[in-house]
Amino acid sequence: MKKMSIVGAQWGDEGKGKVVNYFSDRFEWIVRFSGGANAGHTIYYKGKKYVNHMLPSIMPNSKSKGFLGAGMVLDLEKLVEELNVLESDFPGMSSKFYIDLEAFLVLPWHKEEDEIIESMRKKPIGTTKRGIGPAYTDKVSREGIKLYYLFDEKMLKERLKDIYYLKSSQYGNKLTTSKEDVFEYLMKTKNELEKLKINYASAVEMGNVFRSTSVLFEGAQGVLLDLDFGTYPFVTSSSCMAHGVSSVGFSTFELDEVYGVLKAYTTRVGSGPFPTEIFGEEADKIRELGKEYGATTGRPRRVGWLDLPALRYAKIRSGLTGLVITKADVLNGLDKIKVCTHYEVNGKIKDTPSSSYDFFVAKPIYDELKGWKDTNDINFLKYLSYIEEQIGVDIDYISYGPKTEEMCSKNNLILNMENK
Repeated sequence: MKKMSIVGAQWGDEGKGKVVNYFSDRFEWIVRFSGGANAGHTIYYKGKKYVNHMLPSIMPNSKSKGFLGAGMVLDLEKLVEELNVLESDFPGMSSKFYIDLEAFLVLPWHKEEDEIIESMRKKPIGTTKRGIGPAYTDKVSREGIKLYYLFDEKMLKERLKDIYYLKSSQYGNKLTTSKEDVFEYLMKTKNELEKLKINYASAVEMGNVFRSTSVLFEGAQGVLLDLDFGTYPFVTSSSCMAHGVSSVGFSTFELDEVYGVLKAYTTRVGSGPFPTEIFGEEADKIRELGKEYGATTGRPRRVGWLDLPALRYAKIRSGLTGLVITKADVLNGLDKIKVCTHYEVNGKIKDTPSSSYDFFVAKPIYDELKGWKDTNDINFLKYLSYIEEQIGVDIDYISYGPKTEEMCSKNNLILNMENK
């Protein structure tokens, strides 16, 4: 049965939630394998907007089920909020979701730490303040809580006691959350999840299930924010690439397809290098037309032209086999479209960055293409063909609006043009 992964091919915010939602009714399982409440996946269903920060982006009326993998860091309070929103419109939907017992938890003191550490930095990274970095730090340093601790109160209390001893030694009076506060919070959210009838399982138990049916793996953020291969230190704290499916017990060799989602232009939230960034009236126009404000934080996104060297880098790093382009309609009506084709890096011309260092020193080299009136314009098709030739990967699907149904295959786009 088919296995497919969908990942962001830029700096996140490419519209993966909508793309996953579009494909979801073709798959029995939608598996989220990384990230936490710092990721906002926006979908529109029957005219209503839903923002999932942790829940897999399944179609509400489909038979698909969702699985939250061990590579995630779960904010249980936010998870309950998301489930309650869906329950109000789709009673019983929570029972479609399963959580891996190995999933790591974001605790209240992680959010405090996030604020404290960011305020202490000489050059702030621009975190979402959702406690993601400190939670992943605790995971690596073996100082945190996994979901299964919630089902053994004695073990949980002992664990919290040990963790709190270390954190109070580190932060002193700056940390206001006690171990008792955290215990009460965890018991409260656990009870709320049980009332919602959410399911618990492990990837070990689910391995045979997943391998015997169709699975869509949903990533978070984008390749250029990946902890290992993104623009470090201006990255997230988890894997943003297809190899993150390993947290669910899968290998990338088991994937039939890896789709990279990209915008017709480029955006970035927060600090860090951004070679094709533009400013002024031009940037403001694209930002407003594209509603480029973070789904999680509301922060205005930085805006730039399409960056082909970065896209080639993402193709190699995440093994992209196909592309989905979003927000093509945002550039409708522009006379000229600029595209970065190469970087100048310390006097050398490169078509693909050798490492993430190149993003920090790159000077973009641009080509200029004719704009288009709308996505049925032949110049838009030429834009797609240009990208495909430059990257060596086909653009199979085009999104031309925020609604899930506002998406089509490239073949259908061509047929529509021929029938005009």
